[in-house]
Amino acid sequence: MGPVEAGVSLMAFGAVFGAAGAGSLFKRRWLRRNGAQTSGTVIRLDRSSGSDGASYHPIVQYRAADGSLVESRSSFGKGRSSTLQPGTPVTVFYDPAKPRRMSIDGYATGGLFLFSLVGAVIFAGGVFMLGRG
Repeated sequence: MGPVEAGVSLMAFGAVFGAAGAGSLFKRRWLRRNGAQTSGTVIRLDRSSGSDGASYHPIVQYRAADGSLVESRSSFGKGRSSTLQPGTPVTVFYDPAKPRRMSIDGYATGGLFLFSLVGAVIFAGGVFMLGRG
């Protein structure tokens, strides 16, 4: 693989990586500004396995504005020792039109920012390689 192909590959990987993080941050911000806020409780953890080991996604139960009881799984997981545990009270922002679309206040925000930043750095590395190739 030559420098041009490597640069384009890095740019594509960085763009996807950065877009995933930025999209998740945008969703959180949108829910915080336009969604409803309520109190919830982590009721259990959903384990998923990946190439980097197991992660645990909190499943939160909360009451929507219409009175319905909602259970929703966070799209973000962490290692068992650093994740929210069952019984933990949390603040939830959710979309009243789609109450299962939610975000746990303060959960995984730093990781998402880092995800976006790493994507931007990888993309910039690809641009640098293209400039030199």
